[in-house]
Amino acid sequence: MNNINEIQRFSFDNTNVRGERVLLNDAYQSIIARKSYPKPLESLLGEFVAAIALLRDIVKIDGVLSIQCKGNGVLQTLMTECDERQNLRGIAQWDETQAFPETVSLKELLEGGYLVITITPRNGQRYQGIVEIVGDTLSECLEQYFMQSEQLPSRVWLAANGAQAGGLFLQRLPAEQAKEGDEDAWERFVHLASTVKDEELLELDTATLLHRLYHEEELRLYDGKTMQFGCSCTRQRTLSAILSMGAEELREILSEQGVIKTECQFCAETYEFQKEDLDDYLGDQAQTH
Repeated sequence: MNNINEIQRFSFDNTNVRGERVLLNDAYQSIIARKSYPKPLESLLGEFVAAIALLRDIVKIDGVLSIQCKGNGVLQTLMTECDERQNLRGIAQWDETQAFPETVSLKELLEGGYLVITITPRNGQRYQGIVEIVGDTLSECLEQYFMQSEQLPSRVWLAANGAQAGGLFLQRLPAEQAKEGDEDAWERFVHLASTVKDEELLELDTATLLHRLYHEEELRLYDGKTMQFGCSCTRQRTLSAILSMGAEELREILSEQGVIKTECQFCAETYEFQKEDLDDYLGDQAQTH
C-alpha cells in the first residue's frame, strides 16, 4: 500500500446523513515509533489516532482538539491531538510492571476511568467534555459523547494493527432532508456499515470501501485532506513549562548538572537550557551555588 494519510467526507444525496472515512499509515507509524509499545497498545493508540482525525474534521475551529483517557488500571493515560493543519500526535503511558493484556475492554483497561475531549481554540475559551467509560470500546464512548453533547445519532467504526489505522463515521443531522419514501435511510446506512471488516477499514482506499458498502446508494464523495504526524512542542513552550517548576528547584538542578535537559514525550525532541537561558526570567535566582 502506498502512503495514504487522508480523511474524506461523504454524504448521501437527498438524506440528512453524512459521513467520514480516515486511513493512516506512516502518520500513525510515526507516532507509535516514538516509544516501544506493547502490540495491543499500538492498536489501541491507533484507534485513538483515527478517532481524533475523525472528530477534528467535524469540529471546525482554528486550534487543537484532543482526546485523553485516564484510569487506574494497567493503562494509565492515553492522549491524541490534532490541529487545524491536520497535524497528528499521540502518546500512551501504562504500568510497565504488568503484562499488557492481549484482549481486554477499554473499561477494564482503565478501571473506572474517563474520557476527556478538549477543544482549545487559538483565540477563545477552552471547552472540555467528560465522557464516562461505560462501553467496552472507544467507538461506543464516542457515540455516547455525540449523543450527550450534540444529541445527534452517530456511529463510529475504528481499527488499527500497528501498520495502518482507519475509521468510519456516520451521523444523522437534525434537518429533515430525506426524500419521500426513504425514511429508513439512517438504519439502512448503519446496517451496511456494520458489515465492514477490520481488514477493509485498514486496506481499502476510501472510494473502494464506500463503493463496496454503498454501491446501490446515491453517495457524494468530497476531496480528501492530507494528514501527517506533527508535534506542537517548541523551545519557548518547553521553557515556559520548565519555569513552572519554581526558582528553587531550577537552582538545584543547575547547581548539580550545570544544564537543564528535557525531552518531548510526543516527538522525542530534546531541549537544553543553560543558566544564561534562565537569567532573564529568574535573575540572580538562577545563579548556581
